[in-house]
Amino acid sequence: MKNILYLGNYKDNNGFGQSCRRYLDWLISHKKFNVAARPLYVTNSSVAPPIKDDVYSEFENLSNKNYDTIIQNTYPEYIEYHKEFGKNIAIVEIETNNIKHSGWIDKLNTMDEIWVGSLFSAQSLINGGVFKTIKIVPEPYNISKYNQDYDCFFSYDTSNKPFIFYTMGQYTEKKNIKNIILAYLLEFKKKDNVRLFIKTCDHRQKNEDLENLIKFDMRQIKNMLRKNEDDYPDVDVLCGYLADKDVVRLHRSCDCYVNSVRGDGFGSSAIESAICGKSIINTKNIGSSTYFNSTNSLMLNASNCAVMSSNSIFRNVYTIYEQWFDPSIVDLRKNMRSIMTMTASNRNQLNDNFIAQTFDYTNIDSIVL
Repeated sequence: MKNILYLGNYKDNNGFGQSCRRYLDWLISHKKFNVAARPLYVTNSSVAPPIKDDVYSEFENLSNKNYDTIIQNTYPEYIEYHKEFGKNIAIVEIETNNIKHSGWIDKLNTMDEIWVGSLFSAQSLINGGVFKTIKIVPEPYNISKYNQDYDCFFSYDTSNKPFIFYTMGQYTEKKNIKNIILAYLLEFKKKDNVRLFIKTCDHRQKNEDLENLIKFDMRQIKNMLRKNEDDYPDVDVLCGYLADKDVVRLHRSCDCYVNSVRGDGFGSSAIESAICGKSIINTKNIGSSTYFNSTNSLMLNASNCAVMSSNSIFRNVYTIYEQWFDPSIVDLRKNMRSIMTMTASNRNQLNDNFIAQTFDYTNIDSIVL
């Protein structure tokens, strides 16, 4: 690879856009690569308008008569083979099993090489019928930036700071946020001095409408639990989008990231949280469990089940014909209590067992180059 044309959703104001920016940042950090970048747009939403950042304008204005590599970092739905650009590489996220019906397999089999972020994604593609070369290439992180000083995201009194659980992602069945709220409210009381912070969004509706939906769901959960209102621990919800630097501030200011999701292809928020030195609770058997295990996090048993999702932007994926994993609420309650009561030294030991250098640029170089 030398002259590279990169096509990706790096201007999308969501988690996938952030993932694309990481791959692009790694590419342009190499002096020996001549990288031209072109943005792809999938979602057209006034709730999450594309980012306005001139950092990539230099590469968007570049062009080359002879590209030896084209990298398409987008949803398989939009990938096309371009023989005139030399080697064709696709970077994709696969989060469910049994995707033969999706129409993605035939598209991916036109590629010369496919990069995915996890063992789960690679196996799902193989099971689906992909026979082209598949490489497991973790999302690249510039590890050095996490050693910088960041202002605290919160303004708690340090003498009585609560233990902060947090999670991020769209308010969907996949992210399983309702069950995280349920387990948290079921396990803790006000006197436990804990807090759950949820940073969420939904590109289909306004933030105000989403806030009202979450408030309704929380009332429904409390109606099931039938506890005294004064006994419930605090839950904070932020609906909307944060700049990348503010996401890092959030990671640095919390204690435990709860990745109790039904499926992921890599788990970028959980990975970034661990890089920031935070404790992780993670579902077993999904993409992020390539990197999380019982030595560096608290794991949730999960049962294989049919995908039940009503909000996919694609017609033929996240359908009931696929499978993902439903994490145990019993395990989630137990692990939230366990990590909160664990000594700081034991929590630090878990994080010390997490190998952050796996995601550093130098390691990505060794995999790809």
